[in-house]
Order: sequence, then structure tokens, then C-alpha cells
Amino acid sequence: MIFRQDENLEEKVSIILTPWNLLIGLCAGLFLYGIIIYLLLAYTPLNYIFPTKSSKYSNMEQYKMMQKIDSLELSLTQLRLQSDILGKILAGEDVSISLPEELSNNENTGTITEEVISKKTTKHEVSLRSAETSPNDYNFFVPLLGVISDTFNVDKKHRAVDIAAKSKEVIKSIQKGTVIFSAWTPGGGHTLIVQHPNQFISVYKHNAVLLKKEGTFVKAGDAIALVGNTGELTSGPHLHFELWKNGIAVNPVRYINF
Repeated sequence: MIFRQDENLEEKVSIILTPWNLLIGLCAGLFLYGIIIYLLLAYTPLNYIFPTKSSKYSNMEQYKMMQKIDSLELSLTQLRLQSDILGKILAGEDVSISLPEELSNNENTGTITEEVISKKTTKHEVSLRSAETSPNDYNFFVPLLGVISDTFNVDKKHRAVDIAAKSKEVIKSIQKGTVIFSAWTPGGGHTLIVQHPNQFISVYKHNAVLLKKEGTFVKAGDAIALVGNTGELTSGPHLHFELWKNGIAVNPVRYINF
């Protein structure tokens, strides 16, 4: 096959067509055509009509990502619920929580929600006026040696005992457990909350220094804070100590021999 110029008919390109040359050209053309088709199917909207291997992997990754998003949304709802419960406990208010539907069938709704919410119901009302106060078989450590300056009194909305002591005296955990709150609050100052076995929660307010961070595991008698005079609701160095069971404030004197 010879290609000539139009003006003077001089020879421009000369190609010798042989069966071998035709076979090579055909193979090259088919290879290039296949690459173009693959790229169109893999990286254009055509992969939804004609799915390829790469698009299947992409869809699987999207599915896993959606699962992670759902899990994060559930965790966020759970954290908000726990935060609401902690806020009510810190304020000494009645705990009345409506459990969202997505959490009502979840058995892992968090350490706090297990204390105040029935797993098989979507609403659980808690009254601070009555609680089971049977201190049998509970071996609690004395959090602080000092003088009780104010006692537990629900009528006065003082659901705790105040223990007066020297500033910077060591405050100890009453039992093993996990620190679920360790931060500043306006009324309680430096506040620390520990969740213990048997559905108990202990609260320590007005501390000068917090020695444990949230999420830390503590043992009975471990130093967790130092006596202080922080927060708005205090008039001198002391420990404001609360004890909760099943989401209900109980009199610590009935459980601990101060």
C-alpha cells in the first residue's frame, strides 16, 4: 500500500501489507479499544449500568462507610443521653429520661444509662423521695476523715453529706470503679464522679485539684482529689459527697461509717 502526495504524486508513505502486519495491527487496535471501554466503565456513570470489579469494591467501601456513620450517630446519641443524665445528677434534679427508639433495643447504651433506664422500656421515671437503702454486704471506703458539717436532707434539696476538712487533704475513692466525669462545674467547682459495681455512683464536689481523668479505673482507697473550696455553692474547704444507687440519691451515712 502506497500513499502519494496530491500535488506531485510523489511517494509519501509505503506500507507493505502482509498477513503478519495485519495481525499485529488488529491486535493493537483491539487492545486500545479494550482499554478505552474499561476506563469508561470504571470511571464514568456507566459503571452503575455495567458494574465492573473496581466499582463493586467501591460500593462495598461505601456500604462499610455507611455502617460506620450509623455507628457514630448511635454513639453520639448515647453520649448526649449520658450527658443529660450527668447534668441532672450534678444539679440534684429528678432523673426522667425518654430513651430514643434507636437505643431502646440496644443493650450497650452506656454505663450511665444502665443505672437509670430499663433496657426493655422506652421511659423510666425515677423519684428521689424513695430508694432501697439496704447497705448489707457493701464494703465502702471512707472518702475523707473530717467533721460532717451538713447532713443528707431531701426536703432541703441537699442530697449529700458535707465533710469539713483542711484544704488539700486527700480524698479517696469509696470503691473500685471508673471515673465517668472529671471537670469543672459552676456550682460544684472541680467535680469528679465515679461509677462503681452494684449500680452505685459516687460524686465528689468542691475539690481543689482533680487527680484522676475521665475514663480512668480506680481502686478502693485510691487518691482521686484534694479538698478545696471551689464552685459557687461553698463557704469553706469541705467535700460535698453524694451517693447514688439505681439513679436515686441515697443517704451516704447509711452505707459508710464516717
